[in-house]
Amino acid sequence: MNQSEYLKCPCQSCGQSIEFPANGVGRSTACPHCSHATLLTIAPEPESPTDAPLEAMQSKSKSHFPWLLVVAVVVIAGVGAVFALKHKSPDKTAEDIAPSSKEVEPSTATRKVPAAANGARSIDDLKTIGTIALEKAKGSSLVHAVGILKNNSDLQRFGVTIELALLDERGNAAGTAKDYRSVIEPRDEWRFRALVLYSKAVSAKVSRISEEE
Repeated sequence: MNQSEYLKCPCQSCGQSIEFPANGVGRSTACPHCSHATLLTIAPEPESPTDAPLEAMQSKSKSHFPWLLVVAVVVIAGVGAVFALKHKSPDKTAEDIAPSSKEVEPSTATRKVPAAANGARSIDDLKTIGTIALEKAKGSSLVHAVGILKNNSDLQRFGVTIELALLDERGNAAGTAKDYRSVIEPRDEWRFRALVLYSKAVSAKVSRISEEE
């Protein structure tokens, strides 16, 4: 090696390039850039052009490996899905899916029909509760026969009229009184107040209950 030849190597501390005589290879010296001690070495020769394509091909093959693995997994999964479809049990028919008519609707013999659906009304469903009392209005001479009439059905009752027979002290007829209600809701109670125009009346009882058709 020619002693007048100069070489270059990087500093082992700061990495900056150091130029030195060729006969200094292997010696330790202070870096002119960072002042730290560093060993003077021969820098490795650059890679030959013929090696670069080979390394590039190897790097390229390594970068493609994950993609090849993914493609292989997808292909295997697709084959497995096709195999599963071929061996799947046949689909159920519409008759298998739909419940039988016996399960959907009960027979007419066992099905309960609400009373309201029948549309049957009876005047016997309208009943008085308790006794009927004659009450005198406060601050007035007016007297009313007061009681409660209940609708025991599941239907609305329209245009209900209650007629009362008035009795005197001996239990003889002393006139009549009546009251009217346009609507009585199902299972509801009506507190009627029939005006009494006969002074001899001391009690009252139901003589007739009617409703509009």
